[in-house]
Amino acid sequence: MERSMGMGFFDTLGETLASTSKVVGNKTKEAAGTAKLSLQISQEEARLKKAYEALGEVYFKNHEDDMPEQYAVYAADIRESAARLESLTKDKQILKNQKRCTSCGAWIPNEDRFCGKCGAENEILVKESETEEMEPEAAKDTKQAEAAETERTENIEKTE
Repeated sequence: MERSMGMGFFDTLGETLASTSKVVGNKTKEAAGTAKLSLQISQEEARLKKAYEALGEVYFKNHEDDMPEQYAVYAADIRESAARLESLTKDKQILKNQKRCTSCGAWIPNEDRFCGKCGAENEILVKESETEEMEPEAAKDTKQAEAAETERTENIEKTE
């Protein structure tokens, strides 16, 4: 009798382990399936976003001059942002002592006579420390503000 009770316990234990392993296996498959679908959803959302952006860019470029009024605010934002981006990029390249190739527009070092991209000959520019013309607009604005502040301080001191 003891033997049958002992076997019953092991039989029950075996059934419990088998049942539990099936549940764990199913949960693992479910989690893997969910993760795979989440990744696919994320990738598809990214593709959709890129498609919308591409469509918007193409539409803007093709209708910039005859933009419907309902899109005018977006068009103005795009123009302003593009101008700021161009200015900031130019300032960065100036700080890096680079210039645009006169032929292809690629950024090349100021001291290079020939463009590494298209081979066109370009003027050699002097380093930024040698000329104020090479300073970024932000640096010019800062120097002008500092000069105005110095002048204002000197005027205040003279009146006291």
